[in-house]
Amino acid sequence: MRDNPPSESPGPSTDRNNTPVVDPTKNVLDLVAAETKRQDDLREMTTAHLAETANLRAEHYDQLRRAEANRIDAIRAVDVGNVQRAAEVQAAQALTLANQVTTSAETLRAQVAATAVASDTKLSTALEPIQKDIADLRRVQYEGVGQKTQVVESRTATTTTTAVIGSVITLLLVIIAIINFTHKQTVQPLIVQTPTVQTTTTTP
Repeated sequence: MRDNPPSESPGPSTDRNNTPVVDPTKNVLDLVAAETKRQDDLREMTTAHLAETANLRAEHYDQLRRAEANRIDAIRAVDVGNVQRAAEVQAAQALTLANQVTTSAETLRAQVAATAVASDTKLSTALEPIQKDIADLRRVQYEGVGQKTQVVESRTATTTTTAVIGSVITLLLVIIAIINFTHKQTVQPLIVQTPTVQTTTTTP
């Protein structure tokens, strides 16, 4: 048997219905084009997804930063409020302490004054008998000296009084005689009352 030599293709391939069949190479090209388009679409979707994810992440980070800033501001506000309250409490305590010190000082001053008055009263009470005894001693001493002086003065006064009375009586008698002699009239007798002198002699 002889081998048939190769022959050139008589024309495009056909199917059993004698319909031309597309070259498989074009199908491959279409598939490659479709795959390329799919890859491009995937890359675009990936890029869009990454951009959206980045935007979401940035927005989330911004929200976190704002939340953290608000939290720090709230903590600072609480700290400032605590400092202010502590200052108010310290001021109130200082005022209370000042009032207590003033009250204590006034109370102590009153107690010291009362103690001084009580001490003066006790001292006066304690010194009163001593002063009374001293006064009694002085009175006794003065009475003793006075009695001695009174004895001497009584004797002198008695003598002086007797002399004065005698002189007065003599002078009265002379006046009466002169009147009787001069007027030659009846004159009612002049009654002269001689004062009574009582001499008391006291012995020391």
